[in-house]
Amino acid sequence: MNIIETLAYAGLGLVSEVNDKSKAKFDELVEAGKKHDNEGKSYVGDFFKTVDSTKDDFTTQLEQGKEKLQEQFPILKEMEDKFEKAKEDLTNKFNSVKEDLTTKAEEAKEKITSKAKEAVADVKDKVSSITSEAKVEEKK
Repeated sequence: MNIIETLAYAGLGLVSEVNDKSKAKFDELVEAGKKHDNEGKSYVGDFFKTVDSTKDDFTTQLEQGKEKLQEQFPILKEMEDKFEKAKEDLTNKFNSVKEDLTTKAEEAKEKITSKAKEAVADVKDKVSSITSEAKVEEKK
């Protein structure tokens, strides 16, 4: 019995020591993660600031290049204007067709719902009629 008791205490001691050491190691890892998280956030933030400023510079340069091309080739401005007008016309037509289809779909839905309600009422009437006829037959 003494050996079993000793082994039990040794097992409990081992579990306790592993728990303490693993908890300490876990805490170390959490602190290291927090440290790297703060550093990582600054790296990511700096990266996106650089991307945003580069994007703004590129957009400005692109607009300047576009203006120069339009000055040298006036037809480009005309083509852009025609494209924008065609785009606007198509958008308007699309929205008009969409509204029309939505209206027609709502009307169809109302008709179908109305007919379904009528059909339900007819079925209820027929069931009621059959039920009452069956009751009359039962009484005979």
